[in-house]
Parts: sequence; C-alpha cells; structure tokens
Amino acid sequence: MKKKITKNFIKKYWEEIEKKKPPKNVKNIKIIESKDFFNAIDNYSDKSLLIKKIISNIYSGDALIIKNAISKKEIDKIKKKLVSFSDKEVSKFFKMNKKCPNFWRRQDESIAKKYSVKAIRDSYYFFRWNKKEKDIWKTFDEMWGNLKFLGGLQKNSFIKNVPKDGVIDRVQIVRYPENTGYIEPHFHNPKNQRLIISVYMSKKGIDYKDGGTCFYKGKKMINIESLIDVGDIGIFYATLKHSVNPVKKTNNKIRKKFRGRWWCGLYSPESDLKKNRQTSSPSK
Repeated sequence: MKKKITKNFIKKYWEEIEKKKPPKNVKNIKIIESKDFFNAIDNYSDKSLLIKKIISNIYSGDALIIKNAISKKEIDKIKKKLVSFSDKEVSKFFKMNKKCPNFWRRQDESIAKKYSVKAIRDSYYFFRWNKKEKDIWKTFDEMWGNLKFLGGLQKNSFIKNVPKDGVIDRVQIVRYPENTGYIEPHFHNPKNQRLIISVYMSKKGIDYKDGGTCFYKGKKMINIESLIDVGDIGIFYATLKHSVNPVKKTNNKIRKKFRGRWWCGLYSPESDLKKNRQTSSPSK
C-alpha cells in the first residue's frame, strides 16, 4: 500500500508544479553523494519533504550531480566491451520499428544532418529484448528504476515493452571522438520521461582537456565537466537547454580506440511505430 500511495504522491506533486512554465535555463549545479540521494528515495513517505524539495529544485532548473554512483572498475569494463563490440561489428543503423538487434553507429557530419539534433559521435544502442549484453542492464537497472520512480513513473515502467507498445527502454553509450565530438544545444520532451539521466564515463583533465557538458543561463554557457568524475550520474529536467562542446586534446597515453569522452544516456524513447513520434529538439 505504501508504494502505491507514494507513487501517486510523487506523480501528483509533479503534475502540480508542472502547471508553472518549465525551465530552459539552468539555475544551480548541485552535488549530492549517491548514498544520501538513493537513501532518500528508498526511505520515502507521502510526507517526505526531502523528496518534494529535490523535485521542486529540479523543476526550478537545478542540475544534480550524484557522486560515486557506479564504480570506475565497472565503467572501464563496459568501455572495453564496447570497443570489442565495434571491432567485431561494422557500423549499422536500425529503426526501432521491431525487435532490432543491439548495434553501434558512427555518426559523422554527413549522417548528423539526418538527425533532429546534430552530433558527431560513435553511439552504441542496447535494447531489453536482446539476450546479449545483459550485464550492461544489470549495471544500471536498480539505479534507473529509482530515478524513474523519482520522475513519477513506476520503477518497472516500460521494462517489458517492445516497439509496438510505443515507449521502450534504451541504453545509449556514446564516445565523442577527439577533436570533433559534439552535440548541438537541444532539449527533450518530458512527456514520457521528465528526468534526463547521464552516466559519466570519462574525466576532464585525464581523458581529455576541453569540451563536454554545458548548460545555459540565457546566452551564458556553463560548463560543468570539472565537477564530474567517472561513475557520477547527472539528472535534470528534460526541457533544460544543454549541449556537449567539442572534445579536444585527448590523452595520447590512452589507447586510440578508447580516446575521447565517453557518456551513457538512460532513456525511454518512443519507438518508430509511434504516430507523431516525440524526439529531441534543437535549442537556439
């Protein structure tokens, strides 16, 4: 009974504050230890002022960095698996209109023009219906379920969905290549997922010297990379304007295929079978 009441409490609280205009500009960058953050979710109650405060701060424009959520050892293990995957498989693309396989795609300038938001990157896509790479899902699932819950969903929302159901879970892991990798300023539709979830897999000053995640206050750009460590998680409301500045001056001591900036997004997009499918939009 407790979980049902609290789910309604969180969902209703979101619906109440969403009557106000959604944020575009970042307000504050706030840092919290993962243990404290996830304890607040685990120990929820309908009278939880802390949960209300977290939600209210996010909707006002705060971006949260949750420290030490995933071990560096686990992140390195995933990166090795992905490099091996792209060594064995050629770059491909599959629409999400059926149970497509896991795949990776090299997105250069010519391909970037085909997307709603321009980006140069190598992207690795993983879907729940595939039996391969289940360990990647195990790394993220418990944490992702808690963040879905904080966003007003059920912890298990979409986990059994396939493309015909409309909304599916997808893990996207990205390598922004040295000197060219970027994504233009953009925002997301909060219809199916209020909280944008980033898992940071590289460290500025070690893996690369410049570039990375930026938010905006009007025309002023706020780069947050110096606050981020490998294994941290970032969350913010979907409508916040954000980008990845070109990644520059990578560490030559790192093996070439591992160079650049690595990042993971945990997202529940609408499948290609969805009429009037919602996607990310460029933000000028």
